[in-house]
Amino acid sequence: MRTTDLTLDRTLTGVQSTPSRKTGLMGVLKSVLLQFRNRQAIGSLNDLDDHQLLDMGLSRHEVREALTSAFFDDPGRHLTQAARHRTNTFYRNARRD
Repeated sequence: MRTTDLTLDRTLTGVQSTPSRKTGLMGVLKSVLLQFRNRQAIGSLNDLDDHQLLDMGLSRHEVREALTSAFFDDPGRHLTQAARHRTNTFYRNARRD
């Protein structure tokens, strides 16, 4: 997954110049387009079986939760956190054995 970096140039008066306003608007549009593409890519994860999802450290429930999250939330971040939590839990339990 990719992230977008949005930087806005401001003058000392706090008023944005015309190019920076266009850059800001384009950055927002690119971000929305990226969110849409991420949701489509995560939707394709539903085509995988449970074993393939588990190899990535995910469950079908977590994929569904990511797809039903708020529109402006990054579903990829949600899946990354879920996979890391599953991995940490696995290794924490392995150390106790």
